[in-house]
Amino acid sequence: MFRFANIEILWLLLLIPAMVVAHILLSRKKRRQAREFGDPALVSSLMPNAAPGRIHIKFSILMLALTCLIIAAARPQYGQSERMEKRQGIEVMIALDISNSMLAEDVAPSRLDRAKQMLSKLIDNMSDDKVGLVVFAGEAYTQLPITADYVSAKMFLQHITPALIQTQGTAIGAAINTSIRGFGGEEGKASRAIILITDGENHEKGAVEAAQKAAELGMHVYVIGIGKPEGSPIPIAGTGEFRKDRQGNVVITHLNEDMCREIAQAGKGFYTRCDNTNTAYRALEQELDKLAKQEIETTTFTDYNEQYQSFAILALLLLVVEFFIFPRKNKVVTRWNIFRTPATVALLLAISMPAFAQKEAPDIRKGNRQYNDSNYVDAELHYKRALEKNDQSIPANYNIGCAYFREQKYQEAAEAFEQTAKIIDKESEPEQAADTYHNLGNSYFGMGQFDKAIEAYKQSLRLRPKDDNTRYNLVKAMQMKQQQEQQQQNQQQQQEQEQQQQEQQQQEQEQEQQQQEQEQEQQQQEQQAQQQPTEEQEGMDKETAEQILQALEQDEQESQEKAQKPQGKKRKLENDW
Repeated sequence: MFRFANIEILWLLLLIPAMVVAHILLSRKKRRQAREFGDPALVSSLMPNAAPGRIHIKFSILMLALTCLIIAAARPQYGQSERMEKRQGIEVMIALDISNSMLAEDVAPSRLDRAKQMLSKLIDNMSDDKVGLVVFAGEAYTQLPITADYVSAKMFLQHITPALIQTQGTAIGAAINTSIRGFGGEEGKASRAIILITDGENHEKGAVEAAQKAAELGMHVYVIGIGKPEGSPIPIAGTGEFRKDRQGNVVITHLNEDMCREIAQAGKGFYTRCDNTNTAYRALEQELDKLAKQEIETTTFTDYNEQYQSFAILALLLLVVEFFIFPRKNKVVTRWNIFRTPATVALLLAISMPAFAQKEAPDIRKGNRQYNDSNYVDAELHYKRALEKNDQSIPANYNIGCAYFREQKYQEAAEAFEQTAKIIDKESEPEQAADTYHNLGNSYFGMGQFDKAIEAYKQSLRLRPKDDNTRYNLVKAMQMKQQQEQQQQNQQQQQEQEQQQQEQQQQEQEQEQQQQEQEQEQQQQEQQAQQQPTEEQEGMDKETAEQILQALEQDEQESQEKAQKPQGKKRKLENDW
């Protein structure tokens, strides 16, 4: 593949025809002036040292040299070398249970978070191995195809939540079958292992049969049980409550160690339980080290091969030839006149422009060596030096973006890839532009900005429609965006519910306060009502007493008056003593 690293410099080639036209017009003008001066034959005899033909030769050589210099400055590159590296390692597919039961907190901070911590440490200690990731609950999906890109593996691992799969449950058999398919059809290249991390609460059938199938294909199934056999409730995030069944009882999830051991035995692997220590990790690492490490072929790409040196050397030779072609026969005069011709400018360009075109190249090569040795910090420093010399260098901007990405500096990586996308020619370099947008999408994915990641992946697919990796990442980004929006909606609904609850509680408090105030007012009114009738009753008692006294007095007076008055015949008493 032939390309120009600085293709915009080729616009300077338009100067060549303009200078040729100017030279032709100037030559015609000189011939016309010579004819006006006198007879051409006579004038020629008066200038015996003149050599008009040499002027045209010198000009032609200068134009060729200038053309070579412009091409050298554009940095022609030919060939993108492709080499196969032999690596000794194993292939590992990780099947991670992300059902709701993995949110139980009997293992700190939770079963799922503890599993992710252990897997992250396992990936960090991998060197020449390949790793893939399968997530499962009620269904199983390939989250990451098997790859040697550990940075991408950790990035995908960080974004795993139970919300990835809507169908809940624990389909262990489907997870093992999906992991088997994840290895591909080729066999015998390297030892293969399936690491199954689950709490063992299998809700589907076929787990043991799937493990036996994997063993028949030469794979080892290692089961990591996570949780405690005595069980734990499943918290509901953001509510402080626990998950309940249809009858309203709190669900208790238990680690099913019997099921885990049965699967491991069928898969010719081993079983261990993961707790808050590193025991399970150390046991798993020892078992993986026992597997035979065979050669794995991995395709890598090197830098483009620079071809500017040939054009620069040719230009220098042409200038040397032009220097020794004198416009006149008098060598002494021509030696001085040569510095008043365009040859001086061309000679300076021959010395300076190749160095200018490649002044950042040594730093880029040093950075590439450090990058290939996984010394990403040192590689970043060399790429920065290259950018200080030429901030428009496509390789320097692209490579420092890759170094940032390896260091998980996703923001800086995105900025570097954006700069590369601005200066790269998408029509002449569609492959490199597609790689740039692909890595730009990965950087946005790492930051959780899935909208921008989707746009970058789409731009990459426009330039390279048949890229399966980009299509896969695009689908994942769209899924993560949907989950992010769902989580945001859930959080918004939860906030609204909490706000409504607060408002309701506030209203209830206000109602209670009003009720208390009313009760207090009522009590006060009752007290006042009780006190007022007592005083009236006391007043009524006095009046009644006075009336009774008056009535008694009147009765006494009337009885006395009646006693004094005769009242008819008196009855005669029998005894008057």
